[in-house]
Amino acid sequence: MNFTNNNGNNGFNNGYNNGGNNGYNNGNTQFNQNMFNNQNMNNAYNQQYNPYQQPQYNQPQFNPFNNQYNNYNGQGVKQNSFMDSFANPRIKSLRKHAGEATGDDVSTFSGVAAKTVYFVLVFALGLAAFFILHASFGNNSTLAQGELLYPQEFPIYIGALVLALIAGIVTAFAPKTTAFFGTIYCVCMGYLVTVTSYAYASEYQGIVYEALGLTLLIIGVLTVLYTKGIIRVTGRFRKIVYTTLIVSILAGLIFTIVYLIAPNSAFVNAIIRVNNGPIGILFAVIGVFLASAVLTCDFDNAAQTVQQGLPKTYEWVASFGLVTGVIYLYLKVLQLLAKIQNNK
Repeated sequence: MNFTNNNGNNGFNNGYNNGGNNGYNNGNTQFNQNMFNNQNMNNAYNQQYNPYQQPQYNQPQFNPFNNQYNNYNGQGVKQNSFMDSFANPRIKSLRKHAGEATGDDVSTFSGVAAKTVYFVLVFALGLAAFFILHASFGNNSTLAQGELLYPQEFPIYIGALVLALIAGIVTAFAPKTTAFFGTIYCVCMGYLVTVTSYAYASEYQGIVYEALGLTLLIIGVLTVLYTKGIIRVTGRFRKIVYTTLIVSILAGLIFTIVYLIAPNSAFVNAIIRVNNGPIGILFAVIGVFLASAVLTCDFDNAAQTVQQGLPKTYEWVASFGLVTGVIYLYLKVLQLLAKIQNNK
């Protein structure tokens, strides 16, 4: 069912069920005035032949349209679907496609699950590529003391980083390209996340396994909380989550730019000192909560993709969101554990 056709809903609301079916009653009243011209007869006619004036018919159980998407009692349409809740280019582009698919072209949960498994396998290819290339370069080169990557690996790392950035931007603004560019993104992120994990593992023994275990635990808890309805993804929830995410990304970019320009500046040194102390742990905990909230929104995106009848093309979008949400959560957990280790 398409819950985003607000003009149609409002028109129906105003014409049929606005304050107890005023459209129906007004029609009766006009008919009575023209044919009978008698107020008493009008009142008797309305009470006898308009059953919708009876209070019991205006209760929610008698009005299937009085739900979270439509409020026909003079309150207008409540826009809580994922397509209307936040001005995100990808979400806004999906709005016009809700409910247009028919037959075998409709998205299903099994389709989203299958495509999620595909992206996970592609991510695993990037992971395997790091170890294969690292071992291959190790046969012909030696690492200097304190180095983690061979010189030949740095161009690959930069290339993967640039490709992942481009692919992520393209999928955000062109959802129908997610199958192709999402594949590129997952391969590159598989490589990049493995390099990051390798760097953390060289510094903190067992941290990768701890991060994996904690990430899986958080995913399990979020799944239960969302499916049980304990966590509800509303429009306000999305706005808070995505606004906080954008602010955190911009803050990280600003710090990176300042660090590249003036790595020894007082500003950079102050941020590093704060980040390595107890306050840094607090910010890392907030980061984990933010990543968990983003993943919860991805759960809801997948559910709404199926429930609102989007075409199968958008199964790729839903599954890609789930995979990227899990990757983001893992990196934030890894960062938190590292900060805890630093402060011991």
